[in-house]
Amino acid sequence: MKLKYVMIGLSIWMLSGCIGALDKKDLSAVTEQDVWNDPMYATAYLNKLYNDNLPGWNADISGNSDEAGGGAGIMYGQLTTSSIDTWDYTQIRNINLLLANVSKGLIEKQTQDQLKAQALVLRAWKYFEMVRLYGGVPMILTPQDITEDLYAARSKTSEAIAIILKDLDDALTILPWRWTGKDEGRFTKASVMALKGRIQLYYASPQFNEQRDKTRWETAYATHKLAVDELQANGYGLYNNYERIWLDEMNKEVLFVKRYQEPNITHSWDAATRPLSEAQNFSGANQPTLEMVKSYPMRTGESISESADYDKIYYWKNRDPRFEATIAHNGMLWELSGKKGRKQWTYVGHSTLNPTSSGFYCRKAINVDYTPFFTERSSTDWIEIRFAEVLLNLAECAAELGKTDEAYVLLRQIRQRAGIEPGINNRYGLKENLSGAQLINAIMLERKIEFAYEGKRYWDLRRRKLFSTELNGSKRHGLLPKLLVSQAEFDKIKDQFDINKDYKTYFRDSLVILDQKFDIDFKDNYYFYAIPNKHLETNAKLKQTMGWDNGTFNPHE
Repeated sequence: MKLKYVMIGLSIWMLSGCIGALDKKDLSAVTEQDVWNDPMYATAYLNKLYNDNLPGWNADISGNSDEAGGGAGIMYGQLTTSSIDTWDYTQIRNINLLLANVSKGLIEKQTQDQLKAQALVLRAWKYFEMVRLYGGVPMILTPQDITEDLYAARSKTSEAIAIILKDLDDALTILPWRWTGKDEGRFTKASVMALKGRIQLYYASPQFNEQRDKTRWETAYATHKLAVDELQANGYGLYNNYERIWLDEMNKEVLFVKRYQEPNITHSWDAATRPLSEAQNFSGANQPTLEMVKSYPMRTGESISESADYDKIYYWKNRDPRFEATIAHNGMLWELSGKKGRKQWTYVGHSTLNPTSSGFYCRKAINVDYTPFFTERSSTDWIEIRFAEVLLNLAECAAELGKTDEAYVLLRQIRQRAGIEPGINNRYGLKENLSGAQLINAIMLERKIEFAYEGKRYWDLRRRKLFSTELNGSKRHGLLPKLLVSQAEFDKIKDQFDINKDYKTYFRDSLVILDQKFDIDFKDNYYFYAIPNKHLETNAKLKQTMGWDNGTFNPHE
């Protein structure tokens, strides 16, 4: 069984026997002073912070983009001032308690410093989560006492970003490059460098950078350039098997991760994403749109609109290998629940168990060995940042600064690992002489494909302010196959069905509209959401975000 550091909480940790619980005094009488005097108690407290604050699996976020159907409020312009509520000050207080108190006890200084460094990264992450939604928020850096003025105003966005980056810089000097054994998966220098680069990329992007301040791109570029060099020097890099990145845990591509272990720390991604016939209690999430399916290039790297080899009927043939690793379609081999030879059917009428509405399922990060029982008890780790993101972040920064050749080199690395053919010019299907907006568009398309269903597309559309130009006024679609023969006749040949020879004999694909009531209508003020009214009502110092009801807070300052 794999060892993982994350625990449900302090009580489970103590009862697990990891600290010799039977040799301790009454565990119900552990005081605050006890926690900061004992490295094992303090580590248990930190473990709880990890579990409470790390990002994890989200089966809904793909619906907030063109990856899948869903996301009604965001996608159809139906949000209210109370719709987006991520106000994590209880968790931030818990983090601040460790930062304020761990140095006051008897714990050896090196251990104190490592505990504090990890807590600083958690605080940076929690504040970044809010800043990317709202812009500047109150930056509370100490555990407030009841006798203090508890009402804090919003910091400027620039000030909030500076504080977040300082936390990361302070942590970077302390953390190791790697942890081992049961500590594997804790924050490292690699985690911090990757997160710092992502935050600077956001701050340089159009969402935050209306004036297109070039120095922000230069800062982000320098951070990513150093990160790539340092990460590679310390054994990190692209994993050689794209399909197995999520399943071969803690491989060299993993930089920032939340670890899971059945039975205590689990998630239901597999159940929510797999067909209900091979899942349990969940279903219907992450069903790819036709637009997403069409985004993948051919194996040559050419787009489907430019390739002479693209076949509209046999659309899966000769595609970028990431297509097959991510998209499940009608008639393909998908051996879920360990069933050898199992084919996936999506045609109309094949099942009454909540079949896919788009004609596709997502295959990414799905453990085919799980039986339905384990699909809602998955222990596959969540990778928030992997090395490929650092490379593509660097490519984007390079492109913004006119470093075209460098951006090409980085894109080629991603495509080479994916299995795209190099071609006679060794460009892996990339067009020559791309620059400016064209090169940025190529990078954003590469991100869309590389990070499909990893919770990145929605955030990329927001930070680049692309909803209005790429999606608004459109509808998402699916492709539902229909049998051309009777079910009884098809049942006779189903086991011998050859998808690459027999498909058009037995099936005709029909276009379906997923957004049946409304066009996509992501509002301009959604690039910085409203602070929910309940927080404004309890803190008179808070100002509402500009663009919302009586909003006066400028998130661009």
